[in-house]
Amino acid sequence: MMRIDDVLKEIDILIDRHTLEDFIARGWLRPVRDEADYVFDDTDMARIRLVCELHIEMKFEYDAVDIMLSLMDQLYQARACNKSLVEALENKS
Repeated sequence: MMRIDDVLKEIDILIDRHTLEDFIARGWLRPVRDEADYVFDDTDMARIRLVCELHIEMKFEYDAVDIMLSLMDQLYQARACNKSLVEALENKS
């Protein structure tokens, strides 16, 4: 688990705290919040890298990033449902 300062040191792309908090405010990132600060896990770190790549490196506008992240989230959710269905069918056999 990492806090914002740790995340900013870890990320290869140069972003600042304000940018990271903007990504959170837009709903692009969903870290857990404790009494002191945001806490990021490995999944959050992967998503931060993805958002940075889309928005900063590839220069996609905010609306395009919203759409791409929404579609990716739907795809991951569909894959998880498919995996659960396959496991249920295998267990029934």
